[in-house]
Amino acid sequence: MHPVTRTARRRVLGIVPPTGVYVREDRCQTPIRNFKTIALRPPIDLMYAAAAFESAGAECRLVDYPAEGTGWDALRRDLDEFRPDVVVISATTQTLAADMEAAARAKAVVPGVLTVAKGAHFSVLAGDALARFPALDVALRGEIEESCLDLGRGVALADIAGISWRRTNGVVVHNPERPFTASLDDLPFPARHLARNDLYVRPDTGATQTTIVTNRGCPFHCVYCLANLTAGTRNRYRSVGNVVAEIRESIDRHGIRSFLFRSELFTQNKAWVLEFCRAVVDAGLDIEWACNSRVDTIDLEMLQAMRRAGCWIMAFGVESGDQPTLDRIDKKARVEDSFRAVALCREAGIRSSVYLLIGLPWDSPATMAAQRRFARALDPDVLEVFYAYPFPGTPLHRICVEHGLLRADEIPAQSYDSPAYPTLHMDVDALVRERARILRSFYLRPQKALRLLRGVRSRAELVNYARVGAAQLRLLTVGS
Repeated sequence: MHPVTRTARRRVLGIVPPTGVYVREDRCQTPIRNFKTIALRPPIDLMYAAAAFESAGAECRLVDYPAEGTGWDALRRDLDEFRPDVVVISATTQTLAADMEAAARAKAVVPGVLTVAKGAHFSVLAGDALARFPALDVALRGEIEESCLDLGRGVALADIAGISWRRTNGVVVHNPERPFTASLDDLPFPARHLARNDLYVRPDTGATQTTIVTNRGCPFHCVYCLANLTAGTRNRYRSVGNVVAEIRESIDRHGIRSFLFRSELFTQNKAWVLEFCRAVVDAGLDIEWACNSRVDTIDLEMLQAMRRAGCWIMAFGVESGDQPTLDRIDKKARVEDSFRAVALCREAGIRSSVYLLIGLPWDSPATMAAQRRFARALDPDVLEVFYAYPFPGTPLHRICVEHGLLRADEIPAQSYDSPAYPTLHMDVDALVRERARILRSFYLRPQKALRLLRGVRSRAELVNYARVGAAQLRLLTVGS
């Protein structure tokens, strides 16, 4: 019997396949191997999916094979022992072909299993993926929780919004879109009891850290970003009480007190942020947390409240110190806002982590030299440099195709830590050298080391900084 004709699903296995250590969140699909300032995150999307399946009465397991350091043999053993009815695979655009090997192996061990995949890729190219990978039965598009709830309840595939699937005759069907979840408070908390939470730690202290999704959606339209596609253009916040309840559960049930608040834009709604910070302080929650922001959505009052509530670091997608570049990528920000944001964080006692973007189609040796000077002048506490990645469905992908830097159907395997394409003025080897030059110029300064050391609060933190620093130095020898 073809798996799509089943009406009941009892066992569900959620997996991060053994195809590379990545942050596998839909908007953020980042390889970890060459980024020593970025911590591996728990597979929060799979944990949300598992919570939805459990709400439907399913028995669930969740395994992150790259985080556990295990491979295909471990997956085969788990499949043979658990005999799942459904396997949910977390996939990235860059690793898609390798990830879909998990679907084929699942079918080989459990022939009747329903194979399901999630990832931003399927919101754009679900039909292509189902055509290329015959072992994949269902692709989840958009936000996945309600679709997983329907799958768990045994709703017929033809009646589940937001999925693409293959009929028994091989015809691929694209069901109607599912609207973005209107009330995030209605979602069950992620199934942290299924995860090995100890695998996910802060890069500075080594303390266990989990992710909490506080809001979804972004009203901005940066040309390289998947946020509009995966979470919409309206910023939907959870209620403060709902987020605090999840924090309490993480503390009481799992002993976790360090958090990454994941959102497309945490600080858009100042009133919400201030209310949240008051609630954390009033509840006496002894936590530390990180979040992201734009450089133009903060002020000192907000940052001081965040610091009192436990915020220790804030990440900014600054991208560039060149105003024409910011305009071309539709960032809707000003260079001077970046300097103001870093200064305000320093005044409030919050560390600033800045991301710069290189390898845009028009980048040249001159723009790279400008980025190098800008990074030193801005002087955040932490700097990371990413290569632009042309995700299908983004304007950047279209721009790259129009300039002949990519074929229309090309999906590079290299991303973020390796150039995905040459620019109009630089080949990929030159881009690799320039990234190393920017980071060397920023980090190999005595004043930078002294500032980091002054901020160390424990021996464990000092050891972690030394370890990360040594690894970073090894990476920075590239191109020297």
